[in-house]
Amino acid sequence: MNIREVIDRLHEVAQQLPNGLDSDVKVSICNQDEPGLTTSFIEVDTLWRYNRDNNVMTGSFAVVIGHPHHEKDGGKTTPLTAEIDNIAQQWAVDQAEGKSGAPDPITVKTDNEEYALLPLSEGVFVKLPFIEGRPLLPGHPDAVEAGCTCNPERNNYGFGHPYDDGVEMVVKDDCPIHPHVAGPTDPANE
Repeated sequence: MNIREVIDRLHEVAQQLPNGLDSDVKVSICNQDEPGLTTSFIEVDTLWRYNRDNNVMTGSFAVVIGHPHHEKDGGKTTPLTAEIDNIAQQWAVDQAEGKSGAPDPITVKTDNEEYALLPLSEGVFVKLPFIEGRPLLPGHPDAVEAGCTCNPERNNYGFGHPYDDGVEMVVKDDCPIHPHVAGPTDPANE
């Protein structure tokens, strides 16, 4: 898709919205029936690719970057999803070869609630509740509104901070929304 096609499509979409061209834009990643990840903070820029060996330009294009946050003092931030294409591609290869790159999460769904158990330490998990199929992540505005006491800034307002190959989040010990749960690890026995 080129820039002209993107602009034309945005004009078509704007005509269907009550606020037209003044409507908000959100970038969605992994969108099927509902967005898996959205952000309203986007940056549009150019990207020039060079061959590192001989410093010859090999391509250029416009790029729309979805940022989960902007630092208060300005400056660009690295989106947490920068490597998502490579990760998704590797998962697809692993799945095709019959191996999984990550363990299945421990999820529990009852008539009254749905939640995941995230490992915190040996035999201890953090209970991550879901509302309407979406997790209430530590520090996210929706979680805070529901009573979460985890620090929003330390948790990048629910998006976490890059750490090693994953994302780091800080859960307050006595948070009523994200309590610590001692094993078992079998959801059928939880």
